[in-house]
Amino acid sequence: MNPKLKKYLSCIILILLCLIGATVLYVSASGVWQKSEEPSETETDSSADTETNASDTQVSTDSSTEGQSETETDSSTQPEEIPAVVTIDMQGTILSEYLSSSSLRAEWAIIKNEGEGNLYLSVELYLDKGENVLNAGEGVLTVNGEETKFNVQSNSDNTCLLATYTSSVGFSEGDSIDISARLNVNINENGVTLSELSLNGTIVPSEQYKEMASSYLISIEHISQYPELPSGDEITSLAMVLAYLNYDVDKCDLCDLYLKKGPVGFTDFNEANVGNPRNAYNSYGCLPPVLIDSATKFISVNGGQNKAYDYSGKNPEALYYEVSKGNPIIVWACENFDITPSISRIWVVDGKQLYLKSNMACMVLVGYDFEKNTVTLSNPAGTIFEIDMDLFEQRYREMGSYSIAVK
Repeated sequence: MNPKLKKYLSCIILILLCLIGATVLYVSASGVWQKSEEPSETETDSSADTETNASDTQVSTDSSTEGQSETETDSSTQPEEIPAVVTIDMQGTILSEYLSSSSLRAEWAIIKNEGEGNLYLSVELYLDKGENVLNAGEGVLTVNGEETKFNVQSNSDNTCLLATYTSSVGFSEGDSIDISARLNVNINENGVTLSELSLNGTIVPSEQYKEMASSYLISIEHISQYPELPSGDEITSLAMVLAYLNYDVDKCDLCDLYLKKGPVGFTDFNEANVGNPRNAYNSYGCLPPVLIDSATKFISVNGGQNKAYDYSGKNPEALYYEVSKGNPIIVWACENFDITPSISRIWVVDGKQLYLKSNMACMVLVGYDFEKNTVTLSNPAGTIFEIDMDLFEQRYREMGSYSIAVK
């Protein structure tokens, strides 16, 4: 081939190859450009998901904001809720005196409305009659003079609810609340016929009881009633308290000069000591009004400023609180706490039946310990000793919840 022609053809082929290469590059460039302007389906979905998530987040935030706004609007338009009723740490039991296996039982609690200063009282009165058969009867629950009457059927359960009471008018801390109940019945047990069951108690609600020390023990000189006063546990208990208050007191002088006495079978325990404490076999003691009279006369004669107070029926917390303030309390309990008291004798004085309970003993409450659940008593017929708190409170109630403070 002619060299010139060969050179010419090579140039033409080279030009064609350049044109083809340029075309390929253009097409490729156009594809890349399209991709940058029009996202692929995958990229479009991803972008859409991102936008959707962003939109969801925005909706969620808006919804939360709207919810808060609605809540605020509702709270501003809705009336205030009535505060819930809560029970404070004060409740207890008042029992009728132990006369038979049948008894009245008042379960009480102090309640208050949250945000209020007033306190309210709730009482439930029960009859615990065991297996005894009672005739149908009627009775009344009285709280600070307000009466709630009730009836009992002869076929009532062993334990039955007689009446309920909730105070409609509030009272303040420290107010005294008197609770009593009477039930007309006809019980014959072990030769003892009862025509009435009754209970009496006084509650003094106070937050001060929560401020008591967990334990307290009064250092008191123990005085024995023996040998001069074999039946003189009441007057000797008073002598211990007066000696603690720094009076120059002799138990025998206190008994002979300041204690009112009356003959057995003709004397009311509330008016005089039944018999003479110097007699070991024919003397049966007295109740708070008589001992308060003795204390009042002795303090007056000796120029003292102290006063005797009847704490009978008060809740045990009131007794422990006085002890925590250094005031020993004279209480009526049991000589032997393991023995349940029972009726040993009945007298009728001025038309009133008087029941003498066996195992009764008067002593001085001088200490308590909430952690150990014990109380400490100074017994004129024995020693100073410690006993289970629950057992003490049970026997104290069974004997009538009689107590005296001299301060």
